[in-house]
Amino acid sequence: MGISKEELKKANESLLESFLLMSESHLQDLAVQKALRDACLQRFEYCVELAWKTSMKTLGSQTQAAKPAVREMARSNLINNPELWLTFIDSRNETSHAYDEDIAKKVFINIQKFIPEIQILINNLQKI
Repeated sequence: MGISKEELKKANESLLESFLLMSESHLQDLAVQKALRDACLQRFEYCVELAWKTSMKTLGSQTQAAKPAVREMARSNLINNPELWLTFIDSRNETSHAYDEDIAKKVFINIQKFIPEIQILINNLQKI
């Protein structure tokens, strides 16, 4: 698996799939809901990381860190709301280093905001 627009699209589809399953999980028991939410969190982490790395590769940038990459993505009109993307980076960082139930719930709310934003990014990347 490499850094490419196609891999980003596949990762996004996987995130959408887990998000839809989680959204429908109100009929499941609590353990199933938590497992589905955790799957969403992992897929979100991967999508955030792949999003900025794919963007930098597509732009031919040497930027090696997420937050400067977000600013470059905004300057290149790949994303509309860099402040929101910075919150996605922060959320990704929070979940990837330690597991905390309250953080997981907070990040899941951010995933709902992320889904339309990554689609905008993918659409803009396809134009390059």
